[in-house]
Amino acid sequence: MNDFIQLKDLMPKAIAHYKMERETRAALICRRFREMAPEIVGDGCATVISPKFFKRGVLYVSVPNSLWAQKVYVHRHELLMSLNGSLDKAYIADLRTVVG
Repeated sequence: MNDFIQLKDLMPKAIAHYKMERETRAALICRRFREMAPEIVGDGCATVISPKFFKRGVLYVSVPNSLWAQKVYVHRHELLMSLNGSLDKAYIADLRTVVG
């Protein structure tokens, strides 16, 4: 009667079966950035900066203007260390800002 399989046990198999590891990792990195950025950069950043995409080891972050780009750049090393520390491997090599 204990044939019930939990979803958390099925997800890794389904992700591997459909070859979605990269997409899943990118989504996880973006989510972790949203969680960590306010405590590292400042509380006001949660509404104005957001991760755009993750590609080839670079996390691209959208900022409204050059002032926020500078704030993210100042905290770049700390963001990279925190993000890579929260993952099982250092996937993020660089963090770049995109104004707009």
